[in-house]
Amino acid sequence: MNLEAVSKRSAFHAKPQGLILQYGTAGFRTNAQHLDHIMFRMGLLAVLRSKQTKSTIGVMVTASHNPEEDNGVKLVDPLGEMLAPSWEEHATCLASAEEQDMPEVLAAIVEKEAVDLQQTAFIVIGRDTRPSSEKLSQSVIDGVTVLGGQFHGMEMKSGERCCSFDGDADRIVYYYRDAAGHFHLIDGDKIATLISTFLKELLLEIGESLNMGVVQTAYANGSSTRYLEEVMKVPVYCTKTGVKHLHHKAKEFDIGVYFEANGHGTALFSEAVEAKIKRLAQELEDGKGKAARMLASIIDLFNQAAGDAISDMLVIEAILALKGLTVQQWDAIYVDLPNRQLKVKVADRRVISTTDAERQAVTPPGLQDAINDLVKKYRLARAFVRPSGTEDIVRVYAEANSQESADRLAYEVSVVVFQLAGGIGERPQPTF
Repeated sequence: MNLEAVSKRSAFHAKPQGLILQYGTAGFRTNAQHLDHIMFRMGLLAVLRSKQTKSTIGVMVTASHNPEEDNGVKLVDPLGEMLAPSWEEHATCLASAEEQDMPEVLAAIVEKEAVDLQQTAFIVIGRDTRPSSEKLSQSVIDGVTVLGGQFHGMEMKSGERCCSFDGDADRIVYYYRDAAGHFHLIDGDKIATLISTFLKELLLEIGESLNMGVVQTAYANGSSTRYLEEVMKVPVYCTKTGVKHLHHKAKEFDIGVYFEANGHGTALFSEAVEAKIKRLAQELEDGKGKAARMLASIIDLFNQAAGDAISDMLVIEAILALKGLTVQQWDAIYVDLPNRQLKVKVADRRVISTTDAERQAVTPPGLQDAINDLVKKYRLARAFVRPSGTEDIVRVYAEANSQESADRLAYEVSVVVFQLAGGIGERPQPTF
């Protein structure tokens, strides 16, 4: 280990004097301007951990739900689990060491953990789309390379199908970049549409008419609801936000499909339906028998718990392969309506109460009437507001036939909320 080279490179990522940060469950998180030295040093630590475990280590650059000006970093151990507690301590010590002491701390970690410096190291780096993430990821790479480690931050090729899980792998989204370089997100609405369409097609081939429904929340894009109801003739039901509400509603059907827009969901099959399909798979012949066997296999592939992104991915990949669909063809099933989400700070979020699966505001008086009047100004528009479950803010959702209209509608609804629901702080400002 060339400590002199490490010191020279570290000078480009100098630690602010006296800054102390603690590595915790969420890794390091703070304002992005204070993280450059942290990222460099976590690149160093990831290499040492990789050499010690003789395996791949992950580095994730993200602050999840923190404000955009914040950022963070978290190391991931070989089996995808959190960093070992003893190495969390090393992370804190290394990050907090003053510049002149950093090489000594690094050497102490090597000695204490009996790191074989001749061992190869491989680091996988992931990042989100925050403005600071690209630069901070480069700082990680600097730390990795100065210790001779190899790394891989993923490059999306045009038209290539990609998917991501959240941290505990109960949510999944797909995405791709088109030939013009534009990013396309395929969210839970399109996942639910793909799955429910495939299931209905198999049922039609078998000749079975079962009680199937798709469950959504108010955040589901209006285009998905219209496509399911008007084109696929599949009943759609709306519940309050939260996977527990969708799951319980889905259990009311022979086959219930639900996905939140964030990709959290699954398909549920009643015991009677499962038994019937398995029986038909054995009894039927020709095309009907093939469809029944395919449906029985798909049922087995689903994890009917509240969310299993790995199982969902396998189902989606199977459906795309069986139908011969590219990711672009899947995305083109329907076109999402442009939408905008905003939030308004209020003195007490409890002044707002809702009904109709959170799509209608009951209190304060006059709020829903004002929203209705604003919605009438735009084509294919709708809007709703709901109080946050954790903080004194009101969430605003609006959609319309154009992005400008959606932005304007969201802003105008935000102003009404600020006026009628006790807004505090800065009055909502237009962003269009």
